[in-house]
Amino acid sequence: MAARLRVSRLPGVLDRLRKWDIVLDGEVAGAVANGQTTDLLVECGSHSLRVGHRWWASPTRAFTVSDARTAHFVCRPRPHPAIWIPYGIASLYRHDLFIVLERIPVKSRRYAVTERSGTPGG
Repeated sequence: MAARLRVSRLPGVLDRLRKWDIVLDGEVAGAVANGQTTDLLVECGSHSLRVGHRWWASPTRAFTVSDARTAHFVCRPRPHPAIWIPYGIASLYRHDLFIVLERIPVKSRRYAVTERSGTPGG
């Protein structure tokens, strides 16, 4: 049975016109645009994930997903403009510094769904 990998990219000014590649187990499996979410079907088991474009990338993250489950990750550039230039220069030598890739814990996803499904105005 297959599981789902969901990669969300937070909207931002930096690199907003370019799609970032979703590299799953060393192969490009899709892309995610600025402010968008991409869902991919994956086999159950252990995988590695990296997001980026050319020399701007995230560190590789290992994850395990089981039957009919969703592994949800969020990516974004480093947050503060004051560090973009140093990280941009460092990215010439080490390509996994510029993009942050974080897994969203299951409890956080449940809380977000519960929060949105509440009564309006409450």
